[in-house]
Amino acid sequence: MKVLVVTGTLAAPILSEVAKNIKDTKVEIKVLNYPVASLMSTKFIAENLKQTKYDVDYILLPGMVYGDAKIVEEVTGVKTFKGTEEAWDLPRVIEALKNGVQLSTTEPADKIIGKMDNIEEKLRKIEEEAKISFEINGVKITTYPPPFRIFLEIDNKQEFEKLERLRKNINVVVLGLPVGHYDLDEVKNKVKQLVDYGYVVGIDAESPRELKEGVRAGASFVFNLNETNLEELEEIRREAAFVVAPFNTENRGEITVDLVIKAKQKGFDKLIADPVLSPPLRGLVNSIIEYKYVRTKLQDIPILMGILNVTELIDADSLGVNALLSAIAGELGISNLLIMEKGKTKWSSWELSQATKMISIALKENRLPKDIGIDLLVLKDKRRFRENFGADVIVNEYIEPEMDKSGFAKIFVSEDGFGVKWIGKNKVTIKGKNGLSIGRELVRRVKDISKEHAVYIGYELAKAEIAYQLDKNYIQDKPLFKKIINDNFHTEHDKKRDR
Repeated sequence: MKVLVVTGTLAAPILSEVAKNIKDTKVEIKVLNYPVASLMSTKFIAENLKQTKYDVDYILLPGMVYGDAKIVEEVTGVKTFKGTEEAWDLPRVIEALKNGVQLSTTEPADKIIGKMDNIEEKLRKIEEEAKISFEINGVKITTYPPPFRIFLEIDNKQEFEKLERLRKNINVVVLGLPVGHYDLDEVKNKVKQLVDYGYVVGIDAESPRELKEGVRAGASFVFNLNETNLEELEEIRREAAFVVAPFNTENRGEITVDLVIKAKQKGFDKLIADPVLSPPLRGLVNSIIEYKYVRTKLQDIPILMGILNVTELIDADSLGVNALLSAIAGELGISNLLIMEKGKTKWSSWELSQATKMISIALKENRLPKDIGIDLLVLKDKRRFRENFGADVIVNEYIEPEMDKSGFAKIFVSEDGFGVKWIGKNKVTIKGKNGLSIGRELVRRVKDISKEHAVYIGYELAKAEIAYQLDKNYIQDKPLFKKIINDNFHTEHDKKRDR
């Protein structure tokens, strides 16, 4: 198959890079003398193509060009469609054409391909076809993934109102009580509160009496059924689901299997096995082997993995850690994952929700968890692209600012937005969620801000917007991220290139 791709001068280098990786299709790129491809019209493209004959099967236009692609088809005699909005998505369009998908002459290909790649529809079918081990209080626990269920552990000091942002990402809220805690009234009140907020609740306590009180108050899951409390919890065996996790730290896989068998003999019918995941450098690999053992021995029992034992105990961004542990759980046949959100692991519920959706589709379609249409690529890109321009002026040294006599700006990030507090002749505080709009509003209200100061404010507002969107701390005049790039290397490289 041969395809001609029409683009403008700015997007041409990107398309050239993308085209290198497309196999079994000859891609020819036609660069028109127009900088922004999406601002071209189909009439303009037709005028530029009508004098040449093209030996290709299809012509693809930028997805956002104005007009109907049929105009181009009429003057070239070649079947013409609109491509995607992003140049990086060209391989998806080529694949769609190879599969006989009918693209549009008026709508970007994203809309057509999106229907093929409907993530929500795939996830809905996965839910429909899941093998359910048991259901309790509306939560369907599967024997094997996909799908997965996400348990969020909170402590008894948690402000329950703040859980609302997590609701759509989790299935069960687990109220965890510290060792030595013994307050039946608090257990009862806290569990009832969570139930009243509309959550399915689990209870995690050392005291069997507190576990029983939690179940009587409405908790649906008990953490943990073990060697020390099996007999005492027998009276509530049919009132909740029980996570079976050994108290002993040795031979956890064997003990877990034995406990599950004993619990079933005593009439516990809703069981989830958990041989306990160890922290990094404290037996993590061996504990994964224990999970493999339990999965082999208990083929009809769901398993839970407390991945919080890893994400909380390694100083690495939790995005990748949660994604990798989800994949490991998927391989092992573990469908239930326990997490916590605390400090550096805030938003783990969203991360794990995304990760388990990605792994679920990969498992269902027997493919690698990449190029699925859902990902956790927040800070890094799959493909690297740089535009190389010669420079008239190279600035490597820090330039001291000139003070602005009209006033100064304090940039801030708050819970509900970010903005600028201007202190000068005109005092004003502007807050919102779009840095460009905030900056424009400021310079329209305070007309004597110097050009140099306006550049600085725009720079800081951009940082504040990124910090707000990623839920990071923001400190004015301080970098948001650690450097990966070696500035010295790039400086020397630039010098050599410009000689």
